Amino acid sequence: MKIPVSASRLEGFALVGTLVVAAMLRGWGVTERGLFTDDEALYSEGVKTYSAVFAYLWAYLTGGGQEGLVAYFTQHGGTQVLSDKPTFVVLGFLASLVLGVHDYTLIAVSALFGVLTVFCVYQVGKLVFGRAEVGLAGALLLAVSPLHIAYSRTAYADVTAVAVAWLAAWIYLLYWTDPHRHRRCLMGSALLVGLVFTIHPSLLWLPLLFLLLELWRSWQAPEPSSARLQQFKTAFTFTWLAALPTVLWEVATRLLRLVVFSQESWASEIARESGAGQLTTFLESAILVGFRTLSMPALSRPELPPTEYGYYLNLLMAHDGVLLVVLSVIGLMLTGFRWMGGVRMVPVLLIGLLLLIPMVLNSFLYYYPKHPEPRLLLVAMPAFVLFAAIAIVELLQRGLRPFPSSAKTVGVAVVTVVIAGFQGPSVREVLAIQSAYPQAVSYMAAREGTKHITDHMFVARVYVGRQNAIDHYVSLRASDSDRGYRHISLSKLRELYNADYRYFVRGPGLLYENELVRLTGGSFLLPGIACPQPVPPVFEAFHPQGEYWPPEIRHSERDAHIPHNLRVYLLKDLIDRLESGAMADCG
Repeated sequence: MKIPVSASRLEGFALVGTLVVAAMLRGWGVTERGLFTDDEALYSEGVKTYSAVFAYLWAYLTGGGQEGLVAYFTQHGGTQVLSDKPTFVVLGFLASLVLGVHDYTLIAVSALFGVLTVFCVYQVGKLVFGRAEVGLAGALLLAVSPLHIAYSRTAYADVTAVAVAWLAAWIYLLYWTDPHRHRRCLMGSALLVGLVFTIHPSLLWLPLLFLLLELWRSWQAPEPSSARLQQFKTAFTFTWLAALPTVLWEVATRLLRLVVFSQESWASEIARESGAGQLTTFLESAILVGFRTLSMPALSRPELPPTEYGYYLNLLMAHDGVLLVVLSVIGLMLTGFRWMGGVRMVPVLLIGLLLLIPMVLNSFLYYYPKHPEPRLLLVAMPAFVLFAAIAIVELLQRGLRPFPSSAKTVGVAVVTVVIAGFQGPSVREVLAIQSAYPQAVSYMAAREGTKHITDHMFVARVYVGRQNAIDHYVSLRASDSDRGYRHISLSKLRELYNADYRYFVRGPGLLYENELVRLTGGSFLLPGIACPQPVPPVFEAFHPQGEYWPPEIRHSERDAHIPHNLRVYLLKDLIDRLESGAMADCG
């Protein structure tokens, strides 16, 4: 049946309105949000590195700069590690050509791709469930999701990877529903799912999932055997196209390593910065991170209760509400009954697996109880809101059976908007999240300069440059074997002070025991080492810890006792206390 023009226009207006809401919530005050974690800072430094190399080459070719690349890189560049999530860093570099190189450049990328995810939810919901109301309701629920908004306002790669993953899912489902009309969509989806892996290697299972569906499709091909053979050829083409982004990045990073280590000065610079003289390729980096994650020891927490393995389910209830979780479960059950009846079998199966695989994988295999990461659930969020949307639509369709279809559509819209409105308080808290590091830098710059020692070295370097920030537990180590975890070298500390380093900046949650930690109040993990009379800070500001949730929406009790403040100490005060033998009074 042909959709009336008025209905089509109304659907378009609703979609545009939803996307505007999504964009406003992700872009509001994004330039003031700032950076919190080492990962965010490293990706931002990667963008700075690409920009520095690009600027150097441009200046060299145009005759505007003839200094050596190493000297230029040391002055303007960011980091030698560019292979961890290369496509995400490249996207940041492309954004920097428009926005410039700032602490918010990658955050803007995340915000943009967050809005793209909302659009993909609408398209997938409409396509799979055959109703525009499902797509629109799911899109609105994701647009106001506190969890999704929070990570759409970070420099993490997760939201970008999720957007590309669901764009791939939409394009793949277009092909599945009409192979003849959308023949090229299969190839496009293959390239996109392969690209996801180069944005965030933890989503390796995603290309495998799509490949298994294609192989299943090949096996289910009707006779004659030639048709089945053609399907297997299609699956093979899908495989090598999905692998192509990884192959290209692996070749590129290997060539880069070959070029870098052909120049002695470049190789020595890498050795100085990395401590090992290594420049890993993309696959080497991905494998290293994977092994490191799998071998990570469990958090030092006594006897984790069995309920902790429901961490991600509890996370959804804490941030997006119990009602939405209940609706999602109902929607999953209703859809499951339809799936067992043979209705849109594979599309529904794909959406269900995109919800269940991340939940199971992250809950039971390798992240909890070792290292819970709320952002690893983001890939499941579109499926989560879609099942909630199908529950809203189905329940209202049945409850309002005697009423005309227009009344049912209005009912769906009203209920969805009301549920979305419940997210207001949590969303407001998310929008208020701001890093204190720019404030600390401003404080130091207005007094004795920005050169300082810190436990936020990578974040600090984004704001003050590579030459003005060093870490406190490696640069000040008393010996190579000790590495500064226990003791610092007082002579090195004096040398740094003579080189105009004037401050020690301490973030919440210091992990390493040494004299600077003890003199400034001790570590939250090591409360017994604090001095009875610690050196007071000269500046202090609110600085959310961990996944930077304020107390009102904190994701885990594990962070409840961590101080949420960034503190600035005068280095001279710390040196004076050390020289006076004050450490003898510390426990």
